Amino acid sequence: MQAGEKLTPDNLRAIRPGLGLAPKYYDILLGKAVKSDIKAGTAVTWDLLV
Repeated sequence: MQAGEKLTPDNLRAIRPGLGLAPKYYDILLGKAVKSDIKAGTAVTWDLLV
């Protein structure tokens, strides 16, 4: 993803083991933008978001 892109159901998924945020935050994360470029498969953390 490029910096500024928003999280959508097409680019966000819950997988195990859970190294990032818990799946309970999935709906909250949708629509949030990322601060910087990130690679596919990167665990989402609050500090990655704008």
